[in-house]
Amino acid sequence: MSKNTDEITLTRHLEKLGLTEKESRVYVALLPHRDIGSSKLIRATGLHGQFVYNALEKLEEKGLAKHVVQNGRKKFSASTPMRILSLLEEKRLAAQSVIRELQTRFAGAHEQDFEILQGVNAFVAHQLMIMKDTPENSRIDVISGPNDKYFSILNEEGVGEEFESERIRKHITTRYLGSEKVRERLQKMERERKHWIYRISPGLSTGMVDMSIWPNSILINLFGDPILSFHIESKDMADGYREFFETLWGMAKK
Repeated sequence: MSKNTDEITLTRHLEKLGLTEKESRVYVALLPHRDIGSSKLIRATGLHGQFVYNALEKLEEKGLAKHVVQNGRKKFSASTPMRILSLLEEKRLAAQSVIRELQTRFAGAHEQDFEILQGVNAFVAHQLMIMKDTPENSRIDVISGPNDKYFSILNEEGVGEEFESERIRKHITTRYLGSEKVRERLQKMERERKHWIYRISPGLSTGMVDMSIWPNSILINLFGDPILSFHIESKDMADGYREFFETLWGMAKK
């Protein structure tokens, strides 16, 4: 199979995954290069310059391309193809969010829904989605042990700041019930974050598990390999767990 035939096949596959034909052609042309100029991309793709510029802008918005400025000119590189999996996962989670909204209007709607997510991409996309869906001036109650996986994963994937900015923008308070082993880290987080407070629960050691109680749901994360997240959508259950949290919070100390 010739190189041109390979590239045509790849672009068609990318189109099926949600990229436009021109975005696909530009992305495939970017892959073998690092810090390539737009003029070379125009020659490599055979596309009109404006089509290439538009495609690069869209690819950067989707996290599939990036650029640096060298001598006053933009040089482009492709992001890892693994990012495509994240895009698909984000679309799946967005679809689930829409479905949940539609489900509330459906005559046969259930009062409780259950969802299991697996892997880092699913975890990250779901955290962003649930934060964006949470009403302003709400509260999140968290029970966690000495593990630091939750925040480290969000930061490693480059979305920790986005998650926190959305929480602060919406004035969402986090109450964090943690372990004595991470007291110094919790103190630092409380100093640096708005609407974020902690208490220490003596003897608390949930290992590689944490639980968060959102306004209308409960989320349990198991930080194994792979990460597993169990999301229970039920206001009644969330209210019940919140009463349990209040008891623990009342017994906990700074």
